[in-house]
Amino acid sequence: MNVPPKKDDNSPRGNAIRADIARQQATHRRRNRGKVDSADWKEATPDKLAKAIIAVTSHGFAIRFGYTRDGGAFAVGILGDGEPFTEFIRPTEDVDLFLDGVSEDYADTEG
Repeated sequence: MNVPPKKDDNSPRGNAIRADIARQQATHRRRNRGKVDSADWKEATPDKLAKAIIAVTSHGFAIRFGYTRDGGAFAVGILGDGEPFTEFIRPTEDVDLFLDGVSEDYADTEG
């Protein structure tokens, strides 16, 4: 028996239900990780952000700062160094320590 695929409910009610489910899932994921707070770039030291940007871009690469889809972790992407990649840092981890590592990894060794 051929059953036609279920049509997506794109009505305002259907969208609201999906948004509510996504919020609940994000809350549960954060609680299960042990931290209810979301990642926030305001926690990073501005000087360490600047040093990471300078270190990466001095090689002609790009660096991207963002969050995971649920806002539960930091996302840092590097483009131009081979295959683009994204590192994820949980809010329970020290984002400044990660930025120090990026600065060291891309430090200008010529001199």
